[in-house]
Amino acid sequence: MRVHDIEISHDMQPQYLQMVAQKASTYRSDITIKFERENINLDAKSILGMLLIPMRTGTRITIQTKGRDEQEAIDAMSSLLENHEP
Repeated sequence: MRVHDIEISHDMQPQYLQMVAQKASTYRSDITIKFERENINLDAKSILGMLLIPMRTGTRITIQTKGRDEQEAIDAMSSLLENHEP
């Protein structure tokens, strides 16, 4: 299992979050996004889940991956969510 804590640096639009969910779906690993403040865990592969809670500047989240390709998955998700880079 891999874990990475980040703070969102840009407000994320629904279209971008949809792209993040689609990218997450390309990995075999389970990918969970935990919102510390709201005490909510979301499946990063779920488009509806990703749209459930706004990811605004300053939001603190924890990305957790578990599975065969967990390192690649956490690297990709961290880049997408932390740096806002596809």
